[in-house]
Amino acid sequence: MSINNLPTGDDKPGRRRSRGFIASAVFLGLVVILAVAVIATKGSDRNDTPAATGPGSSTGPAVTPASSPATTGNACGLSDTNQTPPTSTPKDVTWQLVKGDALPTSPSAGPGKVDGPVARCYAHTPLGALIAVSQIGGRIGVGSNADVIKILKAQAVPGPGVDHGLKVLAGSEIGDGKVDGQLAGFQFASYTPDTAVINLVGHMNNGSYNVATFTVKWLDGDWKIQLQDTGADSSNVSQVTSTAGYVPWSGVS
Repeated sequence: MSINNLPTGDDKPGRRRSRGFIASAVFLGLVVILAVAVIATKGSDRNDTPAATGPGSSTGPAVTPASSPATTGNACGLSDTNQTPPTSTPKDVTWQLVKGDALPTSPSAGPGKVDGPVARCYAHTPLGALIAVSQIGGRIGVGSNADVIKILKAQAVPGPGVDHGLKVLAGSEIGDGKVDGQLAGFQFASYTPDTAVINLVGHMNNGSYNVATFTVKWLDGDWKIQLQDTGADSSNVSQVTSTAGYVPWSGVS
């Protein structure tokens, strides 16, 4: 899938960084290697299969009314202003391969700027958050240590997880840059103009499906990924049998 994992400290040089899910020892016990972004490429796991309606929500995502002052002002002057989380495949989206990983882009929701491994400037909307987490996670998964360091410094919420990740990434090369799956679906667990919690499904090369929960926060005029204190980019990772219950979200069939 297109979302990637960061090292938690248990990763050894040469081990693949799980795409879309930063490494975590629990999930490694279930599948050998996974990864948001996206969207697995150096990782480990956690177990908690989400219900068909999504973790933590049986009636759909919680949404702050669009009239909230915090909803105004899109990064880079992007035109998307829709504050309703999508429940069907967004139409204003195309897909581009980044080192073999299909990542979404939208002229109205972002990214508005791409500078090397950093794709930034997203609309202050649910679609902007969805594209942000897909892009950030995917690029972490296929990036070199140097690339991921740039991404974390520019696109992660400061905290213990970022500090830990930067320390580990300063050492031996962690990822092999290989794509072990592609994004296949999404589901909003909750959304406010300040925080979006999104479940991303990855269709792995071995035919299995993995789902992970990611959080992005609106900070300094853009969506940024919230890492766990361990350095993991998702709060849980599990296996599902299909994309049933999720909105189709893929650039590769």
